[in-house]
Amino acid sequence: MRTNIRVIEIFVRVVESGSFVAAARNLLIDPAAVSRAIKGLEENLGILLFTRSTRVLKLTAEGARFYRDGAQMLRSFEETIRRFQADTAVQRQLRIGMGPALSRRMMLRAIPSFQDRYPQVRLILLSINDPAEIRDEGIDVLVRPRSTRQRGAEHRQPQGLVVRRLMQSPIMVCASPGYLERRGVPRAPADLAGHSCTALLTLEHDVQDEWHFATSGTRQKIKFAPTLTAHGDELREAALAGCGIVRLLACHVEDEIRSGALVPVLPDWECLGGLPIVAIYRKTRPALSPVNAFVGHLVRAFRRYDASSARA
Repeated sequence: MRTNIRVIEIFVRVVESGSFVAAARNLLIDPAAVSRAIKGLEENLGILLFTRSTRVLKLTAEGARFYRDGAQMLRSFEETIRRFQADTAVQRQLRIGMGPALSRRMMLRAIPSFQDRYPQVRLILLSINDPAEIRDEGIDVLVRPRSTRQRGAEHRQPQGLVVRRLMQSPIMVCASPGYLERRGVPRAPADLAGHSCTALLTLEHDVQDEWHFATSGTRQKIKFAPTLTAHGDELREAALAGCGIVRLLACHVEDEIRSGALVPVLPDWECLGGLPIVAIYRKTRPALSPVNAFVGHLVRAFRRYDASSARA
């Protein structure tokens, strides 16, 4: 057996525990593996580490000297690992990408409780408006609605990535009371042709200018020329300013719907196309890695939006 840090650890544990069997029990390995390790170590060193003439495990003079140096080396090795882990824990950071259709407000509300639990992790939040920025910015986790085209087909994700569902949100079509007072309240999807409808611009630069509605077994599709095209948070602000009717994930406008700053449009019709919010990241092996910790936290933090969106 080649001499390495594991073999030296086995030898040190044998000396400190007083027997091969006890060392095997402490290391959770087979006693035969301990015997092979000690025999291989003696052959590599060209010395006897233990006297074989008595039942009591006793070090030779060379064995005692090697134990002293080996135990010191093992302590130094373990201290180096602990010190490095402590240093990297303080300096650990996550670069979080936020897709254009994700509400920044949702993300920011989830941050304080994560910081309370993981104060050693530093977060860098980055707005991502182009897929190329994901690579350029070195993103660890991208949070966004699931990637779909206008007609519902999914954009293909690069291989080697995990796509984890965080929450599901229905779609809300809404406008400001001031806008509806000026332009009138649509009663059916066909009425939207006479209104200023805004379109969402996705990360892949798809323009969501086709809305699908359903009620009582009836479906209608509305295709329009958008009066304004923008990303998610911008569309919400545009709706508050009275720019027109918007179609967003309900979780993006729950505060405004609750306060009355925005009101639902066509409440008797279901606007189809609700999407899950997902986290996309590279596979990480340690269960307690910062990436896995952050994604798991978002699952818990975003759980409230499923229920609140359903009530809205």
